[in-house]
Amino acid sequence: MSKGRKRKGKIVDYDYEEQINQSLENIHEWFIEELLKGRVKSIYALKEIKAGEQLEVEIYPQFTRQTLPKGWKIRKKDLQAKRNLNEKNARTYLERLILTNFNENGLWITLTYDNDHLPPDGDMDRADRNVANFIKRVNRYRKKKGLKNARYIYITEYKPYGELRWHHHIIMDNDLTGDEVEDLWNGGGRNNIKKLVKDENGLSGMANYLVKESRKIRNEKRWKSSKGLKKPQEKVVHYKKSAAGKTYKRIESLLDKMLRDNQQIEEYMKLWYPNYKTMSFEVKHNNYNGYYYIHTKLWQTERKDE
Repeated sequence: MSKGRKRKGKIVDYDYEEQINQSLENIHEWFIEELLKGRVKSIYALKEIKAGEQLEVEIYPQFTRQTLPKGWKIRKKDLQAKRNLNEKNARTYLERLILTNFNENGLWITLTYDNDHLPPDGDMDRADRNVANFIKRVNRYRKKKGLKNARYIYITEYKPYGELRWHHHIIMDNDLTGDEVEDLWNGGGRNNIKKLVKDENGLSGMANYLVKESRKIRNEKRWKSSKGLKKPQEKVVHYKKSAAGKTYKRIESLLDKMLRDNQQIEEYMKLWYPNYKTMSFEVKHNNYNGYYYIHTKLWQTERKDE
C-alpha cells in the first residue's frame, strides 16, 4: 500500500493497516468522547476500491513529512518487506483481482491427481510445471479454435507428507466447455469443473474460499495468474457530500458523526453510493497516534442508473 514519499510538503503514503490495533467496538463510549476531544486535527482521505461488483471504502488519516506523528519512521524498504509478508494484504488483493476479472460465466476448475501422476511431497516446482504445461495445452487448443489465450488465476493446495493431497483450483474464462478443459489435463484424478455461481454477495464468497483455502509451502507465492488481467480501480478523494446532500465537505469534518454513531457510516454510504448495498463496516482506533480508520464493504445492486 505504501510508497514512502520523501519530498517535503507532499503527502506521505504509508501502510496504514499496520497502524490499526484496536476495534472501536471494544472501546467504552466515554473513552471515545475523550479521544475525539483530544485528537489532533489532520487530513483524512477516502479511498474507493472498485473490484467488479464489489466496492470497498477506506477512510484513513494522511500526513506530510511535517505532520507525521512523532516517532514514526517511514522506511520504504521496511514497509515493502511488511507488505510482501502480510498474508492479509495478499489475500485481499487476490480477492479483488478475481472480482475484477471474472463473473458468473467463468469456470471454477479443481484438478487432482491419481497416484501415478502425483507430484512428490514438497516438490512445488513439479506441481507448478504441471499447471503451466496444462495452460500451454489449453492455449494451443484455443488457438486452433481462433481464440485468444486463456485468462486465469490458480492456487495450488498442498500440505506436506500426505496431510493434504496436491490439487489445483483454477478460475478461468468460459470460452471452452468444461469437458474440453478436462480433456486437456493429463494428471488423472477426480476433477471438478463447473460454472462460477453467484451467491447473495456475488462472487465474493467464492473468492474468499479460494484465498482462505490456499496452503502453500512457506515463502512460496500463493497464487499465479495470466498476463494482462485488469487491476482493481482505486480512487482517493478528500471531499464528499454532507448529510444534507447539497454541499461537499472535507472527510475529516464528517468523521465525528460517524465515530459517535456508527450507523451514520451506513447512511453516508447510501448517500454517496446509492447503487450499492452496505455489506459490512468496521471502525478501528490506533492507541499510539489517536487516529481512526474505517473500512466499509459494499455490493452493487441491480440498479444501473449510477
